[in-house]
Amino acid sequence: MNAPSLATRAVRGFLWNGSASLVQLATIVALYAMLDVEQLGSFEWGLSLVMLLAIIGDLGLGAALVQRPNVADTHFDTAFWTNIVWGLLLTIVVGLCAPALSGVLGGEDPILFAGVVSTLCWLVPFASVSAVFRARLQRELNFPAVAVSEVVSSFSFALTVVVFLWARPDWGVYVPVVASVFREVGLLGSLWYSTRWLPGRRWRVAALRDLLGFALNFTGARSVAYFNTKIAHFFIFPLLGSSALGYYAIAERLTLTPLTRLATTINRVSFPAFSTIQDDDALLRKGYMQSVQSLLISMGPLLAGVFVFAPEILSLLGKEPARSALLLLALATLFKVVGTMVGSMFMAKGRTDWSLYWSLFSVGVLVPSMYFIGIPYGLVGVTGVIAISSLLFLALSQQLANRLIALPFFDYVKHLLRPALVALFVFAVLWLTRPLLYGGSYIVLLQGVILGGFATLFALRLLVWELCARHWRRLRG
Repeated sequence: MNAPSLATRAVRGFLWNGSASLVQLATIVALYAMLDVEQLGSFEWGLSLVMLLAIIGDLGLGAALVQRPNVADTHFDTAFWTNIVWGLLLTIVVGLCAPALSGVLGGEDPILFAGVVSTLCWLVPFASVSAVFRARLQRELNFPAVAVSEVVSSFSFALTVVVFLWARPDWGVYVPVVASVFREVGLLGSLWYSTRWLPGRRWRVAALRDLLGFALNFTGARSVAYFNTKIAHFFIFPLLGSSALGYYAIAERLTLTPLTRLATTINRVSFPAFSTIQDDDALLRKGYMQSVQSLLISMGPLLAGVFVFAPEILSLLGKEPARSALLLLALATLFKVVGTMVGSMFMAKGRTDWSLYWSLFSVGVLVPSMYFIGIPYGLVGVTGVIAISSLLFLALSQQLANRLIALPFFDYVKHLLRPALVALFVFAVLWLTRPLLYGGSYIVLLQGVILGGFATLFALRLLVWELCARHWRRLRG
């Protein structure tokens, strides 16, 4: 029997990873509906800082192992020992400094902040080492194994949440904190099992030097890009308080976070796939545009539903003050959906320097805009800046990606027209029929989901059926 094609493995890996993201999103939304908004803000603030440390702890060596055409076991051994030592060192330093830093960064409850960060930082070494094992699977284009590991990770998080909510409901915000650490443990264990690989007792300076050129640029770009995605946290928490960050976090979890996890999933599939054809611009253009089309078809109708039914969603969660933030972030997410694949194209072409320069430019625009325009108008101002800047960044970054793979702008727009019409059609149907729906928030949402589902299927059949059929054929192999 023939092995599945690269496209088939990519589509299957994407769907598996997507299912893991849905499990985690459902767990988070259910959990946050029960959390106090101020504690939620402290948790999100601590998680933002620790995840930045996790990116630094990775050092980009996993991505370098995937992108470099020729790597030996020595490179993998060296990356493994480098990451485990570096990750443990970061964890120990942060754990020791957390009590002192809490006075500066802890907001209204520095004791809670110190406890959250001291616990969360133990996920850093697990995340650092996971990157090496994931790289082995990605080089083999073994996307199902990577996807299964993500599913195990999500279920580890969900199971931990259920167990501790039952056994220790008094822990409050520490339930998702501990569950976040268990999530990384589950991910590492599953990746390790799938690779069936044990690192050798070798560490070579030459091997590390081979990887660092790409890796450090990638780490710098990824760190700055992560700061860009979490820049609101760094302004809201110190200046507007933990409650404001809690409301922002709810809106973010329903819009930007699913896209971020989806983008991570796609990058883990598309980056190694695109890297294998990095010298074939025609094939890259085809794969790139099909990926962007698929993203817009997947996320567009969902964002339309969030935009129309924002009041009912927040009413069920008991977080009604987040309404304006949710609407603006839904709009920002739509712009970001279209530009999600730009980073994968930069990486596949080996232009991590472009990623770094672009991220620095984005920070240079966002920081003064957030401080002088966003913060004076509170949460609405911050989310408004994010929405406007998302449109600006899409227009500029897409020009760079099009230039890199010789994609004419007219062809780019032509390929996006029908997927955009799918999202617009679903939005129009939901917006026009929403006043006709009746009942409580749960009943209205249920009617909206059914109506949106039928509208989406009709639009897919009418406008992009050949693309859906192509993905179905690839899924079947």
